[in-house]
Amino acid sequence: MPITECIAHAISRSGTEAPIELRLRENNLPVDGYLEEWVRDFKQAYIAKAGKEYGQFHPEAAKSQVAQWLREYRDKKFSFQRFSHKAMEHFQTLLQDTEVVIDGHLVFALEQLADADSLYIFLGLHSEGLYLDGDQNLQTSRYMDIKGLLLAAKIDLTTWQSDEEGSYLSVIRARGEKDLTDQFWNWLGFADQRDLAAETTSFLEAVSAFSETLEEEEVQVYRNKVVDYCLDQDKKGQAVVIRDLSEHIDDEKPDRFARFMEEKRSDTPPAIMPDRRQLKQYIRISGRNDLLSMSFAAECLGETIVYDKGEDSLIIKNIPAPLKLRLIKHLQQEIEAAEG
Repeated sequence: MPITECIAHAISRSGTEAPIELRLRENNLPVDGYLEEWVRDFKQAYIAKAGKEYGQFHPEAAKSQVAQWLREYRDKKFSFQRFSHKAMEHFQTLLQDTEVVIDGHLVFALEQLADADSLYIFLGLHSEGLYLDGDQNLQTSRYMDIKGLLLAAKIDLTTWQSDEEGSYLSVIRARGEKDLTDQFWNWLGFADQRDLAAETTSFLEAVSAFSETLEEEEVQVYRNKVVDYCLDQDKKGQAVVIRDLSEHIDDEKPDRFARFMEEKRSDTPPAIMPDRRQLKQYIRISGRNDLLSMSFAAECLGETIVYDKGEDSLIIKNIPAPLKLRLIKHLQQEIEAAEG
């Protein structure tokens, strides 16, 4: 993970009436194995978060000051440290007029890969833990709660600087912290949110339409390949490029799916960020209430599992052997109890 620049600044407020305090670091953190592992953990926590929002910087300069300073840094007009300082001071100003109480660090990390540069911003909060010291005495220790990552953003710098219309900015929402989330998004100048649920629905409808052109025995294999690829891209935090997907699902005719999308679904973007939940539901049907939990592959419906809408019932055939044994055992116990 090639992190080239990374810096962290403390931000805190002890109460709703107290001022927002900053403790700014003057120099970048040394890039070594520990730092790369630290940032990698933050990145993985961010990627794992569901419900990301995708968009871009607000077109009005007054509402996207962070973007202006970031561009000046990229143009080498000032340093990474200076960019982060200006951004932190702006965040401090926005939070000052709220009742947000906070105690954590904002981490700025620049990742440079062969095909893209990305800036990650993580807001990590502190937690306390216990440990035994060298004399076996119980001590308390403060640490950064990476798994409980509160807020984060990723800016695809390469896409941003080459295609202003792309969805190069992604963010997550802090649960139960609406004011903090709103100010974090305002601070970044986040705008033009994409309706990922609607995009995913349209995409999966196209997948179903394309599957109708395949042989019956190919359909489920093809659908599984599509979902597996999309979920893998989601884990990496990367978009699903339709042409790359087309090549992945068909080695013999790598452009067949892409050509179908261009001809029949021209309104589908060339790259999408499918909703993880809808992807899983596409190949697996599940549901539960207080007394019942059920999950099965979508291909079973109409074959080994039949739904009667009028009776609101399911008929299940070819019951899995372990379940069948448990059912027989349970029935036998009920018969013995009744006879006893």
